[in-house]
Amino acid sequence: MTATGLVRRDEQVSGLAVLTVYARGDAAVCGRVLQGFTLRRFAIERFIADFSDFDHRGTRGLEGVGGDVLRMTVVVSLPDHDDLERIGKFLNRIVDVYKVEHTFRI
Repeated sequence: MTATGLVRRDEQVSGLAVLTVYARGDAAVCGRVLQGFTLRRFAIERFIADFSDFDHRGTRGLEGVGGDVLRMTVVVSLPDHDDLERIGKFLNRIVDVYKVEHTFRI
């Protein structure tokens, strides 16, 4: 049996990171997040926006947020090891982003 990897050796990436972004429940915020990634050198592998009415009050740091909260999952290729910190800073500067969680790194 052969092993299947998520990243081929010739792809020249340092790894993949999975981020969960919590923001105001509006499609315009999704657009700003996607636009920000395209203006930088990060390649988005997967982008999932959850518009369901999940109970965000159970999420640490979002207990006091009123209104709908949009949950986005972003899988991004990282060319360098230091890029994860830069991505977090970039996402936190976007208007209406409440919280960014780094949930997994490959």
